[in-house]
Amino acid sequence: MRRRLTSALRIGAVAVLAAVLLPAIIEAIYVSPPIVFMDDRTRAAQITIGNNGDRAEEATVELKFGFPDADSAGTPYVRFVDDPGPEYASAADWVRAFPQRVRLEPRTQQVVRLLARPPETLPDGEYWTRVIVTGKGATLRVAGADSTVQAGVSLEIRLVTSAIYRKGRVSTGVALRGINADIDGDSLAVWAGMARTGNAGWLGTVDIDLVTARGNRVVGHWSTPLAVYYPMRRRFAYRLANAPAAGDYRVRIRMRTDRPDLPAERVLPAPTVMDSVAVRVD
Repeated sequence: MRRRLTSALRIGAVAVLAAVLLPAIIEAIYVSPPIVFMDDRTRAAQITIGNNGDRAEEATVELKFGFPDADSAGTPYVRFVDDPGPEYASAADWVRAFPQRVRLEPRTQQVVRLLARPPETLPDGEYWTRVIVTGKGATLRVAGADSTVQAGVSLEIRLVTSAIYRKGRVSTGVALRGINADIDGDSLAVWAGMARTGNAGWLGTVDIDLVTARGNRVVGHWSTPLAVYYPMRRRFAYRLANAPAAGDYRVRIRMRTDRPDLPAERVLPAPTVMDSVAVRVD
């Protein structure tokens, strides 16, 4: 089966392929940090791949261009582009990983170094690639209902983190557009179109408040880490502690460049953007 998981603390995105026993193996392989940064003065960085499991793991490292996007339902995912053209700020062709294949014994770690060799004519701006670490553990024996029949199950875990390269003068910002909100029972759904400005990706946090019409009482507050590289229309869904009473409310959105999971000096500053939309509970 295929599941897509996200974790702001360790990885930008996680894709897991497994037939059985997923909860038992999800913690076996890990990658840190969630994002590494390079620039035209420091063209090297490193990630750490670790094995928390009880079995040896074979891990491969691949670099591929990708960025956060949202599907037609507003659900976030990482969109990969196999052959990015000049319209994409890809670093996948000129960032290399060493080594590209490692064997991890139980409870061990391996440092993988990333080296950037950008073209000499590279314009100022920010470029990036996804670092895909694929862990393949030993084949597990699984017994069926008939104990005389056994099958070997091969488990594969893919962890996706990011490498960002900045050259020269970089700046960022974000624009909000087309905000819609709806309250259904004890659930709030907010749709928002977002696009970054400048020549670098926007890294920050989205704060969403549900308040009474005059704004004198906060019914709910939520914060979500976010990255905006290309225009997308994202859906945010939250559970309210209690279904709000009938009446008029407002949904307030604030986008700020603050990410507690990233080094503050690596998050590009940008003006805070705010907007709101009316919503009614019948």
